[in-house]
Amino acid sequence: MIEDILNTFEYIIQLKEKNIKTWEDIFPSFYNLVKNNISEITEIGALEDIKKILAYVKPLKLLPEDRREQRLKGLKESIRELKEKYLIDEITERPEKELALFTDIKYIKHVGTKRAELLKRLNISSLYDFFYFPPRDYEDRRKVTKIFSAKENEKGVIIGKVINYEELKINEGLIILNFSVADDTGVIIVTFFNQGYVKSYLKKGVKAAFYGKIEFSYGLKQMKSPDFQILEKEEDFKKEILPIYPLTTGLFQTTMRNIAKEVIKQTFFLEDFIPDEFLKEFNMLSLKKRLKGLHFPLSLYHKDRALCSLKYEEAILFEIAILYVKLKVKETKRVEQKDIEGKLSQKFIESLNFKLTDAQKRCYEEIKRDLMSPYPMNRLLQGDVGSGKTVVSELAIVDVCEAGYQVAVMVPTSVLAKQQFQRISKDLTSLGLKVELLIGETKENEKISIKERLKLGQIDVVIGTHAIIQQDVEFKKLGFIVIDEQHRFGVNQRLELIKKGTHPDILVMTATPIPRTLAMTFYGDLDVSLIDEMPKGRKPIKTILVSQANQNSLYEFVQQELKQGNQAFFIYPLIEESETLDLKNATDMYEKLKETFKEYNVGLLHGRFSASEKNDVMDKFFNKEYNILVATSVVEVGIDVPDATVIVIEHPDRFGLSQLHQLRGRVGRSKKQSYCFLVIDEKMNYETKQKLSAFAKTKDGFKVAEIDLKWRGPGKFFGLEQHGIPEFKFLDLSEDILIIENSRKKAENFLENPLALEHSEKLKKELKFKYRNSLELINVL
Repeated sequence: MIEDILNTFEYIIQLKEKNIKTWEDIFPSFYNLVKNNISEITEIGALEDIKKILAYVKPLKLLPEDRREQRLKGLKESIRELKEKYLIDEITERPEKELALFTDIKYIKHVGTKRAELLKRLNISSLYDFFYFPPRDYEDRRKVTKIFSAKENEKGVIIGKVINYEELKINEGLIILNFSVADDTGVIIVTFFNQGYVKSYLKKGVKAAFYGKIEFSYGLKQMKSPDFQILEKEEDFKKEILPIYPLTTGLFQTTMRNIAKEVIKQTFFLEDFIPDEFLKEFNMLSLKKRLKGLHFPLSLYHKDRALCSLKYEEAILFEIAILYVKLKVKETKRVEQKDIEGKLSQKFIESLNFKLTDAQKRCYEEIKRDLMSPYPMNRLLQGDVGSGKTVVSELAIVDVCEAGYQVAVMVPTSVLAKQQFQRISKDLTSLGLKVELLIGETKENEKISIKERLKLGQIDVVIGTHAIIQQDVEFKKLGFIVIDEQHRFGVNQRLELIKKGTHPDILVMTATPIPRTLAMTFYGDLDVSLIDEMPKGRKPIKTILVSQANQNSLYEFVQQELKQGNQAFFIYPLIEESETLDLKNATDMYEKLKETFKEYNVGLLHGRFSASEKNDVMDKFFNKEYNILVATSVVEVGIDVPDATVIVIEHPDRFGLSQLHQLRGRVGRSKKQSYCFLVIDEKMNYETKQKLSAFAKTKDGFKVAEIDLKWRGPGKFFGLEQHGIPEFKFLDLSEDILIIENSRKKAENFLENPLALEHSEKLKKELKFKYRNSLELINVL
């Protein structure tokens, strides 16, 4: 009741603050409503506090404007204090025994070995895991509703007496129990299905509280399979907000709540690890109060404050960890600085048959400045598909080689590695640099030779896949690492390569547009360079939505492009026919398209091909032995075929928007006009068509990424496990931008003091634990 009253006064203040004139007319009604209902307040001491507020605001309308403003300001502060006093709580009763945070969950009361195995399916292995296991929703069982007032389709609590009972046996598999329950306003039918045990509890004359959804059936109100509590008297009913947890087969809400009640008792012993300055700045609840509010909030206000505080907790810990790592890297001075004259890079620029864009020049200068500094570079180079990231990285490679260091370029696939090798070796060999390719299918005798020459310093640049992070790959003087499509590699793989040099410079590149918030969050340990300009002469790709009914016209258009010597991609979400999904697949459509385009050569490429088969198909397509390539999303990254001017994507709703943008980027690699056709089904829902239509109108990959993030959420947009970054349980990266930004600014201020973490032992301990299996870089703590 007190929560409703305080919310009422808050609403009046908001009306006044928004300068809504009607607040003066509404105020007397609100005042009288509160005054007439304060007798229902049960919280000790709350009645007197509310009476004081009523006396304080009673003359509000009669006061001059300045006095009124002053009183409203005081009212606002009083409401805040009362909410803290009456609507938030924590565990105050000391449990018999204190348990370690990492106590195996099987030792918690109500769990045991069998249930522990079930809880592990929910990623709960310890007491600590359950502390941070968020309910998916909550049930508010604080308000008892009279039967007469109960509304259809609303959930609520009804307290009444069982006045009648009937049992209906429909067939061998179905028995229905109907209980007539009455209060002083009416009767409701409470129904259970195949739950014979209920009869032993709900006997005639028994009083009970029922929680469930109200339905109407033949003019009668009904509850089906509600939760119930037998009562001696109505006052025995416990009014509370209960958590609704995600479940797995074999676990039930009642069991989970019983376990949670035991777990939450242990919060009595917890001390906050978040420094006071953060708690005050962001109005955060203490650790005890935020965990109690997560599982068993005293009020909805408590629940909301707890969730907000837990969002800040996640953001603060992550930002401090990332920024601390970054500061430590900056503190690590090189043994020697790179001596870059720039003569070789100038020679390279002069050899190009195009002019660098202003964005490319700017990014190159940012990278070069880092290369010449006394600190190791840690930089992210972002650029839309076709923006020219490779040539910027080549300029940096040339500078590093000129300074006498070796370079390693790691890419996610052998197809991309071969393409990069062909381009980089062609560009750099003429400058006198030795470039080699090291991938899984490199012949064994060549591997041995390459590894030996790398160790002796006879190779300047090696380009490869995971093969270059093998233990037996050694460098004489590794000074620069380029990681292409960074999001395809985990943190551990990145570290394995870093260990092969002494504080090497690192440049990670991605053509997957990353919204600013994600870039700030996931690459917080990197400086960011952005190529936000496309090479001159490139025509924007025309993206067109086409109905399945117009397929023949689409094929005719593709035929015209092929006649002009151009090539086409056809992309499908599945490799072969599925029993459960009614979708076109690459294998069947490959056969169909060979018949449709008889005059042309059609190739097939999908993820089940071996690396050598993929290379063979791509070589043939690149060399125009194939005019059409039928494929799955395996071509999403790095395939560069200048004469490909058409890409047809069937069932585009099966791909994320950022993935569609990557696929679209497989065409438009020259000055020719290119086209991307999205073939849509008439059954596709309106919302999906709207998103695809928005995608078709948007050429900017970063805008596409923002739409995609909102559509799919961060988990699917950006596979968190690929980065060694734990998935956030409370933060929503598409919604909580302000929380992340605020936390980052405060973390930066906090770490301006070099000894800040050293003086915060609890925080330091939590960071080490939090990232024990993920952000390996945090070991600098």
